[in-house]
Amino acid sequence: MATQGRISPSLQDYLETILELAGEKGAVRITDIADHLGFTKPSVHQAARDLVKIGYLKQAKYGPVELTRRGREQARQVLEKHRVVYRFLVELLGVDPETAEKDACRIEHVVSPLTFLKLSEFLDKTDVNKTEEKSP
Repeated sequence: MATQGRISPSLQDYLETILELAGEKGAVRITDIADHLGFTKPSVHQAARDLVKIGYLKQAKYGPVELTRRGREQARQVLEKHRVVYRFLVELLGVDPETAEKDACRIEHVVSPLTFLKLSEFLDKTDVNKTEEKSP
């Protein structure tokens, strides 16, 4: 569960999924999350309760879930890490998209803030399309 502002990778994945689904569907229900992640509804319900307890999620009884401001910020941070790592793996290392997706999901939870910052800065400086255009 949560420890002083840091939550488990599993709960981070729930937040990331809720953010993505909210962008697609608006209201996000437990069933939507379970279907998206391939988990059982009781498992998702328990995770949602945990996220409500620590202030990352709101939910009226039997209603859709909604990220709090704090939950939305945490979800955006996780999603940004995922996107940066995925981009690095695919664009610079040539990892196939399916493998990169799985690896990015793992790496996003353990990458240090400094490494993430350096990775982001490196990607900002590197334009793969420009590099490819310069090749003969």
